[in-house]
Amino acid sequence: MESSIGERMKALRMERAMTLADLGGKVSLSTSYLSQIERDRTNPSLTTLMSIARALNVEPRYFFESGADTTLVLRAGQACQPEILDSGMVRHPLSPADANNTLQVYRVVIQPHSLPQEFDPYRGEEMCFVLSGELTVVAADETYVLKAGDSIHYDALLLRNWSNEGDQPCEMIWSRANY
Repeated sequence: MESSIGERMKALRMERAMTLADLGGKVSLSTSYLSQIERDRTNPSLTTLMSIARALNVEPRYFFESGADTTLVLRAGQACQPEILDSGMVRHPLSPADANNTLQVYRVVIQPHSLPQEFDPYRGEEMCFVLSGELTVVAADETYVLKAGDSIHYDALLLRNWSNEGDQPCEMIWSRANY
């Protein structure tokens, strides 16, 4: 059976460890009104639902999709625009930009002798699989040098930076999951 908008909103809010008051503060709505939405006593306007979606870091369609709608295929030639970062890194998204934000996957190319790419810690985890070249990862107080075929999986709160200290471009698959 399909979940209602209210059930999906509550599940997502709980997953994000937010109280009704936390969410209410972000969207300027009362806790009693949000509670009514979650209990399916009232239906929010589209504008309200869009504000709630932004506060919960999902696309508004999240509240309407069925399981069949969430299977996403990105065919060759339909690739999303790559992101070029100042550090000599290019990220090629491997999933559509409007996909569920829980898991994001990229093909990443880092130029040789690149400056370290700093990352902001967040609640989640990441995994990198090196396809070619060399990747240096600093997580917590450890430095790891990975070569083609190596992978690393770490808590995203521990990551400090990545770099390519080698002489060849580093190509890898990078996945990140937000909790």
